[in-house]
Amino acid sequence: MPVRERLKSLRSRAGYTVREFAQALGYEERYSTYASYEGKYKKPFLPVDLVKGMLPLLIDRGDPPITPSEVWNLAGVAPGSEGIADSIQRAERAERAKKPNHGEVVINEFDVSPQAGGGALVPENGGDGDMHVSLATWTLPKAFLENYVPDSSGLAVVRVIGNSMEPDFMPGDRVLVDTHHKILSHDGMYVLWNGHGVVIKQLQLVAMSEPPRVRIISVNKTYDTDTVLLSDIEINGRVVGKWTWK
Repeated sequence: MPVRERLKSLRSRAGYTVREFAQALGYEERYSTYASYEGKYKKPFLPVDLVKGMLPLLIDRGDPPITPSEVWNLAGVAPGSEGIADSIQRAERAERAKKPNHGEVVINEFDVSPQAGGGALVPENGGDGDMHVSLATWTLPKAFLENYVPDSSGLAVVRVIGNSMEPDFMPGDRVLVDTHHKILSHDGMYVLWNGHGVVIKQLQLVAMSEPPRVRIISVNKTYDTDTVLLSDIEINGRVVGKWTWK
């Protein structure tokens, strides 16, 4: 059973709602952060520090009472002959081994389907907000990325949904987005919130318009071009690259 389902089962057995458990763990203002662990979390185990915080909330609750081993198993910790402390250390070492070195950049791939989140792909100022769920992480060489993007700290991967940008961007293609680039400084491909979801569109400033207006253009000519006030759109970032699977 996936770890997200085991977590949900233990939380429910202990008598907590999702929101109650999130608040008990300290996620009062970041409810969606905890919810993502029960939703689309795909790694085999939860972070050790997260599971440590769950221990006093879950142990001995429910019917039958939840045991320490059931909780620790969420982090891949299984007490053996050497004791639980050694098992925890092994799990923590495994987590550290997966972290990138200083020559690599970890980039989150986000779910941008309409039901996945609000307007911002990555919340401002490092907050969580109504955030989108990270489906996976990509690890790429920092030196390679910085040949094209001077600051690699704001990169995100987005999967193309729909056919409005065919043939330049096909459904399933992954695009690399610079989320620091939220101002329409020049015409090009951007990721934006259109009121219904996060989409990829070509943006073109209307010359001499006051207040500034922008054309939202689809590559697929079966879609209409919209012209709106620049202030009415929410730019999530500029497309700086893409991967196409053959």
